[in-house]
Amino acid sequence: MVIKIGDKVRFLNEVGGGRITSVISKDMVNVETDNGFEVPTMISNLIVVNSPDVYESGRNRHTVSAPKPVVPSEKKVNKQEEPWFSDKNQVAGKEDPQYFFALVPEIPSNPPTGKISMYLANNCNDTLLYRFAQKTKYNYQTIAAGALSPNSKVYLGLIKPEMIADLPVYCFQLINFRKRTKELGHFIQKEITLSAVKFYKQNTFIATKLFKELSMVMQLNENPLKAELDKLADIDFQNITAQKDPKKKEQIITLPNTDIIEIDLHIHELLDNFNNMTNTEMVNVQMAKFHEEMGKAIKSEVKKIVFIHGVGNGTLKNELRRELQRKFSKYSFQDASFREYGYGATMVIIRK
Repeated sequence: MVIKIGDKVRFLNEVGGGRITSVISKDMVNVETDNGFEVPTMISNLIVVNSPDVYESGRNRHTVSAPKPVVPSEKKVNKQEEPWFSDKNQVAGKEDPQYFFALVPEIPSNPPTGKISMYLANNCNDTLLYRFAQKTKYNYQTIAAGALSPNSKVYLGLIKPEMIADLPVYCFQLINFRKRTKELGHFIQKEITLSAVKFYKQNTFIATKLFKELSMVMQLNENPLKAELDKLADIDFQNITAQKDPKKKEQIITLPNTDIIEIDLHIHELLDNFNNMTNTEMVNVQMAKFHEEMGKAIKSEVKKIVFIHGVGNGTLKNELRRELQRKFSKYSFQDASFREYGYGATMVIIRK
């Protein structure tokens, strides 16, 4: 129990009480009784009745400060964070939507020999929700998905050298929006088929404003101005045609015979410039074209496809037939017509 000078106390073991006038020790104090006598008393025999603010004893004046009222501390209010879709990274002049699929090679001088990084670039003031997937035989397999801030880009994955010859169809689903708009944004869906031969061609990977490195850039959304111009041009063309010959019947379009098609794999038919390429690099280009055309033929109504590989030293022919046995074993193949191709072509039978 804490007792201090000036406290009014009562005695526990006897009647009466008084005020504390002085402290003798930590266990004993002097108590001035109601009769005016000062009595030494053990603190354990006292009980405090009240604590006056001021008590005068003789010439001494002892002041006891009244306890300050306890003011509850104010809770710190955290400033509410901006939502993740707030309009940030805004750049003047980038109001029109622009979304790009970009490929950035590890080795710009010879892209197919190294890894190639894939990016989604949001080159406008919209926030972008995206899904990036690859198309398989049975479904669409998601590779990456999320939200992309305005005027930024996100890494999507790698294309390795061994993948180039047989790349999947890449698919994008996009929704663009801002914090406040007058109308809803448009849902964008895009499938991209990359030609393997394109990786070997010059000027495929070029300098752009989006990346410091050379890159291949493909726009995912249609330029709205170009779309309107194309629409107007199409309407104008139809009007002009109708004016010239209003009674002209609709032209019947005949499709080419799809029973058999031929693909020339000679390197000069695939590339404009191949002087600095090694034999291995040229065969890689030719085999990439083979895979691309086989994929198209299987998906279409083509019954037979002839690959013209030439005679040469037999390297391309042997590589092509090994690949047919390894990856396309369900389809039969044979030498193509000797009268038409000599020994320089192989025919693959897709459908009988």
